[in-house]
Amino acid sequence: MADEWNGELRLIVHDLGDTINVDVQLNDRLVQSVNTFYNWPAVNEPKQLFTIDLDRKVAGIFPLITYRSDKIYAQKYSQIRSIWFDLPDDDVGRPTDHDSAVEFLKQYLPGGFVQDPTYGLGVTKELRPIIQAVEKIDKVARIVIVAKEATRHEHSTFYFSEMDFDTLRVAFGRTTRRHQQESLMERNILAHNNVLHKVYPDIYRMKEPPYRPGTIYKLVGGQDAAQTVLERKDRTALLKTVVGNAAAIADRDPKEFVQLQKDLELVSLDQLIHSFEKSMARNHNESHWQKMLELNPFILSMVFGYPIVIVQAAASVGGGTIAGNGTKIADFLSKNSSSHNAAIVEIKTPQTPVCGTVYRGGAWKPSNHLMGAVVQVLDQRQKFTLSLSLHKQFSPALSDLQAYAVDCVIVIGKMPTDISQVGSFEMMRGQFKDVRIVTFDELFGKLLLLREMLTGERYVSSPDDEDDHDDLDALFEVEPDEEDDDPDFGEVENSSR
Repeated sequence: MADEWNGELRLIVHDLGDTINVDVQLNDRLVQSVNTFYNWPAVNEPKQLFTIDLDRKVAGIFPLITYRSDKIYAQKYSQIRSIWFDLPDDDVGRPTDHDSAVEFLKQYLPGGFVQDPTYGLGVTKELRPIIQAVEKIDKVARIVIVAKEATRHEHSTFYFSEMDFDTLRVAFGRTTRRHQQESLMERNILAHNNVLHKVYPDIYRMKEPPYRPGTIYKLVGGQDAAQTVLERKDRTALLKTVVGNAAAIADRDPKEFVQLQKDLELVSLDQLIHSFEKSMARNHNESHWQKMLELNPFILSMVFGYPIVIVQAAASVGGGTIAGNGTKIADFLSKNSSSHNAAIVEIKTPQTPVCGTVYRGGAWKPSNHLMGAVVQVLDQRQKFTLSLSLHKQFSPALSDLQAYAVDCVIVIGKMPTDISQVGSFEMMRGQFKDVRIVTFDELFGKLLLLREMLTGERYVSSPDDEDDHDDLDALFEVEPDEEDDDPDFGEVENSSR
């Protein structure tokens, strides 16, 4: 038989009675080319490709690498050496030569399998993920497709129910066809946009792929969507989609809508806490903090102990001369949202000291910055009270604003770390009946307490990131920090603020 071989691929049948083994001998020119390239001996030995057990009515294939490679004749998969399947109960044709062996493969191999021995048998490329999944199971070397048994794993064998395998094969085919259709649609859209729209943009509008139900669920990870990190364009598109569908979500999925609100509020709070924490570590000027509190007025509500509404940031509260100078500017003019009683807020920075020099006996004087802020806010309150009626005449929006007992709040510095300074600071601020003094770290503590009450969990500070700095400035839309010209106590009376 060897003398008759013309050098092309051939199947060699070994009939052993109830067992028939079939070897493959690859194209001689291909093998010799590989041998020459890798300086191997000039041999082309046949290797077993499949076997038939007529007694047990089963057949097994041994998928091989048959293309030009240093692994030619090696097993095709990293772990799986053989794949077995049942044969029909009726008489099975016995292959006797190359042609009848090829015919056997065409007739009895299950769907989803390569039938041409030229390609070394095995599953089609479309079904390759099945092999890859099975090979994740340690030491599995054989797959058996059986008709009347459940899919399972035992020792070195993975048993595949014939029904499960066929179901998966059909699903793979459906997925492939769907992607082929989507690919064709995308190619048509690309052709339209780059030919018709590019040449005649007024006649042919830019096309986008149409929405398909379930697309978002699949693209963002299905049940694992919470762990998916979206890029900026995708985040923006998703937010716009949620906003556009808010009414439908609230109507059809009220529980999910309420949960979405809670989740978004918690994310917003976490972002605020993160930004607040990082900002305290930097030398931001007052305008940065004014912008942060303007965007998040509920922080001030926690200071006042009642809900407030910001009436005006950087508000003129009066005190100007006839020449137009000397006007007093408050960082925030706010009001109680229920009684409309006015409140004035003066903002400094976390770096502003609250204690000055030691006086005697371990007692510390308040800093010039702090006392200046106290006089400043009391002066603003006086000017505002005297000029409120005039403001109402020219500003209808202020018609309901009242000055029954104008609250004054100063947000300044951080709590001292020295115990004697803490005592002096607490005694000093406790004596002011008309001015409330709050430090930035106390505000931060209120935010942490609010989060803990909402979630039952403590906030964990994240590591600092160089990119955070740019993100914070972009978030609050402030100009780069300038030198802080906050006046000392002796200069307050000359300040327009």
